[in-house]
Amino acid sequence: MRHALLIHIFAFFCLALATLSPAKGQLTRANIGLDYGVWKPSALDAYPNQPIKNVDGAAPYLGFAFTAPRFKGHAIRLSLMQWQQRDLVEIDLESVTLRHLSVDLKYLVLPDYKISPYVSYGVAAIWSREQPHGSSAEKIPLDRAGWGFNLGAGIDFLLMTHAGMGVEYQYSYAVFAKRVGLTDNYSGPKIAIKLFYLF
Repeated sequence: MRHALLIHIFAFFCLALATLSPAKGQLTRANIGLDYGVWKPSALDAYPNQPIKNVDGAAPYLGFAFTAPRFKGHAIRLSLMQWQQRDLVEIDLESVTLRHLSVDLKYLVLPDYKISPYVSYGVAAIWSREQPHGSSAEKIPLDRAGWGFNLGAGIDFLLMTHAGMGVEYQYSYAVFAKRVGLTDNYSGPKIAIKLFYLF
């Protein structure tokens, strides 16, 4: 199954490269988009050799992003994502939920083409919620705040005049002052597929 997915991704890249042609700076316009991907905090990852397999108890994350028009080579990207790990019975938690609000600078290498690699880097504020098992009054959720920074690279594809998609690999450094769930260090790689609408 995993090999079939990799073959489909490779075929898509080949098709995109075959249609490489000028796009008159369309990828530098403002856009809004949705992200869907895998985040693998290294401290929790029992499958380091399987980059698209989630950590135990976690589902793929969902995110939303807004990217401003490019100015002097860079664009500002604001993104919000949510990741959750469930059924942490060993520490009596129903779930741990993390929400990231990130501000990144994005640099497109080939902004005037239908396919453009890019690099990104920025900072993130992170909010966590530990949800205990049960619903009794003494078992209230515990919220904490943390911080992080991001460093990544990806490729954007212009599909139509107002539509595009991308793939991105990003390393997210994410720490808390005290343990949240099973660890205080949620640093690890993220791999995402992105769909976006260009204004």
